[in-house]
Amino acid sequence: MYEKNSSNSISPASLTKLMTALLLYESNALNKQIITRLPKDYVFSGKVAYLEEGLILTTEELLELLLVYSANDAAYVAAMDISSNIDEFINLMNLRAKQLGMNNTVYKNPDGLDELGHQTTLNDLLILSIYIIENTKILDITSKEKIYINQLDKKSFNNTNAIINEGFEGLKTGWTSGAGLTFIGFNQNNNRRVITIVNKSFVDEEKINHFIDTKALYENSINDFIVRNLLNKNDIIYKILNSNSMTNYYPNKELKSFIRSDLDIEESIEIQKNKVIISFNNISLKESFNIPSSNFKVNYQFHWSNRFLNNIFNS
Repeated sequence: MYEKNSSNSISPASLTKLMTALLLYESNALNKQIITRLPKDYVFSGKVAYLEEGLILTTEELLELLLVYSANDAAYVAAMDISSNIDEFINLMNLRAKQLGMNNTVYKNPDGLDELGHQTTLNDLLILSIYIIENTKILDITSKEKIYINQLDKKSFNNTNAIINEGFEGLKTGWTSGAGLTFIGFNQNNNRRVITIVNKSFVDEEKINHFIDTKALYENSINDFIVRNLLNKNDIIYKILNSNSMTNYYPNKELKSFIRSDLDIEESIEIQKNKVIISFNNISLKESFNIPSSNFKVNYQFHWSNRFLNNIFNS
């Protein structure tokens, strides 16, 4: 689909918290009670919930503060719950990134504040996003419009995702001077599952430019791409004719492709070693279907998209 500078190193800002949240999610049950701890030298900086030491939060509540409100101090509480110190937790972040194939990502902190060498790429963020969507229940948390934490003086926190009511259930917002405005969006409307990743969006006064960019990308995806049926189960892919009968043969599966709506499909048919091979050269798709064996000459009539290919073969 669309991409620009997807392999360039970028500052991830609070998108970093997705990895922090993943490690927390994979380490604890959602209902586990966590006693909050912060590093001795921790200084509240950026967007924080002012978590005091000794509070009892569940894993789910801590994930909510991380991903919905994007609290930097929640990231350090998560790190201290999993590891004995922050350096050890950062090593776990980088190890998990390598396990997922995020080979161009280096984490230097758990919250995403700008730091020399703290970097990732759009491609790596896509890998992380897909993994989280397909293998965790974190989306249940990021899709909350508001959270309530009774243990805190401030009880309710709004989602930093300003377009959550427009179908974007997640995944994470962020901004720093190095990253600009940034947002990983996930939308399942229109029978699609669309991920959009925006980084270095211009920091406007209202801090909504990354959402404007996200919606533009999403609209382009909906308008410019379609899921096209290339082969249905009721399509006849070939017919076997002999003196006594004619038998139609159908595919054992449907073929679909997510392609540009203005793309002309170029298909071709060939026969190799008792197989019908249908190729769609301009989308690099090829499928083969076995031809039943026979002890006599058979007339094969191959039908595909109103094109006919007739051949006589010996078995």
